[in-house]
Amino acid sequence: MTLECVTALIVFPTLLVDFNCNAPGFSTNLPFMGGDRIRFSHILPVVDLALLVLLVFVPITMTTLHLYQASNGSDQVHLHNGQFDITIPRDQIVLWAIRVVTVSKARTIMVINLPGALFQWLISLPSSSGSRFGWHPQALALDTWRALVFPFFALPFWWLVGCGLDTLLGRLRLHWSLLLTGTVLFGIYLTLALGLRIGISAVERTDTGWTIHGLIGWTITFAILPIAWIAQSIRLHRNPPESTDVPV
Repeated sequence: MTLECVTALIVFPTLLVDFNCNAPGFSTNLPFMGGDRIRFSHILPVVDLALLVLLVFVPITMTTLHLYQASNGSDQVHLHNGQFDITIPRDQIVLWAIRVVTVSKARTIMVINLPGALFQWLISLPSSSGSRFGWHPQALALDTWRALVFPFFALPFWWLVGCGLDTLLGRLRLHWSLLLTGTVLFGIYLTLALGLRIGISAVERTDTGWTIHGLIGWTITFAILPIAWIAQSIRLHRNPPESTDVPV
């Protein structure tokens, strides 16, 4: 079973629980105890999107503007640098800028947002192409597509990690279902990271190095959730709440 399949089985039931918990008398996120301080559950998704803007969207915009300026209103722009020589039609400038910028940033973006592979797998299910790499628009290379969409696909996971940080710092009392989700994700990513690190040859590891780095990074990141669960349990044991919400 693939990483995306396992993650889907864990995350989706929890998201359904989270939506159902909005009913009166039941709360997924128990009372916020941090005053007016900004939550990490808000900061981390914003930082993730800010990195996408700085690493991808801004360079794409600057490259596009430069190429349009270089074209001087003609139907094409000619680029020449040493052995590199290419002529780009004016109507292909934006697409070419997207490709050339993302080719060097794709792996970094994918490592930072590796759990986004779950939603990539989901949107690939209806595809009839049969590609094991997943669906992507024909006009874009697979890595380019992933660099553009993985940050959006990973936002729920950054929010979950942010909730874990808020809980760890005592700003938030998080419902056990989300803490359990993060703990299980930690276990899955740890198992996969160890499996790829130990169970494959050095040659195979060369081709999957970025995946291993992403798994290790997210194993450490998801470790925040079980630690937060332990910290919250200790706090609740020492200072029981005067009243607790009762599930409907």
